Amino acid sequence: MSKILVTGNPNYEGLCKGIYEAYNHNRVEFIGRWNDWDLGDFEKVANYAKDFDVFVNSQYGPDGEQVDILNAVYDKFERGHIINISSTTSFWGDGYSPEGYLENKTALDKRSKELCKNVCWGNSKIRMSNIAFGQLNSKTQKLKDDKHKISLQQAGQLVKWVIDSPTYTNVHYIALDPIQTDL
Repeated sequence: MSKILVTGNPNYEGLCKGIYEAYNHNRVEFIGRWNDWDLGDFEKVANYAKDFDVFVNSQYGPDGEQVDILNAVYDKFERGHIINISSTTSFWGDGYSPEGYLENKTALDKRSKELCKNVCWGNSKIRMSNIAFGQLNSKTQKLKDDKHKISLQQAGQLVKWVIDSPTYTNVHYIALDPIQTDL
């Protein structure tokens, strides 16, 4: 049974809450500002994460912290699975964009893609996945508009599916948005 570490707050109405529920409130530990973790202390985060089987790099940082955390954790991990949470903003090249958001998520996608090669075609024992969500039904997104949203439970189940995927494969990249028309 995998030990899973996630950056972010499971008490906030966002993706981490969906992940927490997907695992029935167990097997997952969360770190972030909400429980006094300084995610800007990349070395401390990486040293803690190395004892887990799965690291979910979820909490956004406006100064590119997700890429820095990814690099630090990757350097400390010997084997396991790192899952980066991105945004379809980088897939589309526009959309939700507070200053630096598009650039930071695009840099995360690029770095994740570079590291994916190491497990499939190199000698790394670290699986690397990148999931880009658009329009999650989070507290902040609900307030923005009345567009269709991806439920937090569905998003959490997708992250769980990637974690539980066969270890002889690597799920490189998934990007998904909710359809805005009725089918």
